Amino acid sequence: MINVMIDEFTPCLKDARTGELVQTEVIQIKRKSFLKKYNARTGWYTNWAELANENEIFALVVEGSVDIQGLVAVAPNHDMKALYITWMCTSPDNNLLNDNIKYLGVGGHLFAIAA
Repeated sequence: MINVMIDEFTPCLKDARTGELVQTEVIQIKRKSFLKKYNARTGWYTNWAELANENEIFALVVEGSVDIQGLVAVAPNHDMKALYITWMCTSPDNNLLNDNIKYLGVGGHLFAIAA
């Protein structure tokens, strides 16, 4: 079961302050050492370096930037011809529990990455 709240479906990410749409890129992260700073202590709810042991990890970034706006971990199951979403999370700046959200539309984009 995935427990997720989708704020908006947008063609790109939407700057929550200005309403401007910003283009995005998807990056596959293969180095576990890069993911060490993405953990529960820093607001990412789980240890993403550990998830990389059995999952493919993809990051959503604003085009031309390396600031990660969300992460999704997927586990391909070749026998079932399926892809399972193991975990997904917006950056702490985009968490709907935050009073000062940076970008809207991250959750929908994370599902699109998995698809």
